[in-house]
Amino acid sequence: MFYTKRETILCIFVTSMIALCSHLGDRMLKHGSTPAMRAIFDNLTHATVGALTWSLIIILSRKSVVHNVFQIVSCFLVSSLIDLDHFLSARSWRLSDATRLDKRPFLHCSTVPIFAWLVLIAISKMTSRPNLINHAWILLAAFFSHHIRDASRKGMWFYPFGSTPPIPYYFYIFISMTLPFVIHWLMFTPMPLVEYDAMSIDIV
Repeated sequence: MFYTKRETILCIFVTSMIALCSHLGDRMLKHGSTPAMRAIFDNLTHATVGALTWSLIIILSRKSVVHNVFQIVSCFLVSSLIDLDHFLSARSWRLSDATRLDKRPFLHCSTVPIFAWLVLIAISKMTSRPNLINHAWILLAAFFSHHIRDASRKGMWFYPFGSTPPIPYYFYIFISMTLPFVIHWLMFTPMPLVEYDAMSIDIV
């Protein structure tokens, strides 16, 4: 597949925006004046990186970003809402309680989105509902863009195998930039669980 000059420029621009947004969000996290401001900046960065990740996947698929804005917003929201598990695990809506957990909450386990992705793909195949495949990929993009960013501080957590060491900072930026390319490649690669014809992802 060869991209036009415009598509190539868009890919470079959005990839650069993922790196820039991640870096600026990390700086704001360090220099926020209050815990509430730091939490807001951190969550907004997660959400924005998630939206940019799916935007780039759409561009790589040679589809319209404007026509797929609902999917981008969905990835934005899922990337943000992942952090609600801090409050659920703390059993409190107080930010001070949510940020002082003894262990990472369940939605920060990278096994969860992989399992959910497999379940949605399987349900889609059994019920002949190809739109579920699209939801599965959005979920995977949202969760992994979030988890990779967190991994620069705590590593990736794969239950029941444990956690990786923290990812070096600039390597995490690099992985965040390449994630959309990896997901796009996987989306259009034939897999045993998913017949290739079903991979006509619902992107218009």
